[in-house]
Amino acid sequence: MPQYRHIESTGRADEITVIEDPGMVTESADGTVRPDYAFIDPHTIRAHPRIIDALINQSERLWTLDELLKALDE
Repeated sequence: MPQYRHIESTGRADEITVIEDPGMVTESADGTVRPDYAFIDPHTIRAHPRIIDALINQSERLWTLDELLKALDE
């Protein structure tokens, strides 16, 4: 599960984790399918990969789950 860090992030506990989910789409009344997102809790968002791509364009660093787990062990 990748975690994306925004340029302005500081490592505080109130920062947001984004989980990539290709199934996050919304279909409008005319049948148009668009990428979507949803808050799981106040600090976690599920988002379609296209939304994640837009976030990555503004990211400072990409953290992997392995990196996060390793940091917890230290």
